[in-house]
Amino acid sequence: MSALRRPRRAADQAREGGQTLVEFSLALIPFLFMLMGVIDLGRGIYTNNGVAQAAREIARAASVHQCVGACSSLTWSAEIREAVDTQRALVPGLTATNVTIDCVTIGNTPVTVDEICPPNNYIRVNVSMSFRLVTPLLPIPNPFTVSSTAHVQVP
Repeated sequence: MSALRRPRRAADQAREGGQTLVEFSLALIPFLFMLMGVIDLGRGIYTNNGVAQAAREIARAASVHQCVGACSSLTWSAEIREAVDTQRALVPGLTATNVTIDCVTIGNTPVTVDEICPPNNYIRVNVSMSFRLVTPLLPIPNPFTVSSTAHVQVP
């Protein structure tokens, strides 16, 4: 049987190497798109969870240590600033300008605040930020906004 096999020639081996290179390049492109898509999905889930957690933590801090008067970044208490700074360190791209704090009723109607949010009302914290995909050519608007709102009752 070994007499029937002919020895491989250098030209045959070179053709097989070229064929392998073409097949690899054709398979590499979809594989990289899938890999980049999975990475973007993971980043998106992490950002969404981070924004939701940031809203909850800042609302918790703001319900106990309220702003004096209308709540803006200038009137935040030290505890609110600390909560915002902690969340900024955990969520890439989050800034203090992305955080809004309001006093609202149970019906989500804003309350005019002279000093502090009255008891039995709610502190509403909205956190939003822009998220940009890495994967090109996806039919998704890029960048898009990720946001979360948390309500905590004032004790």
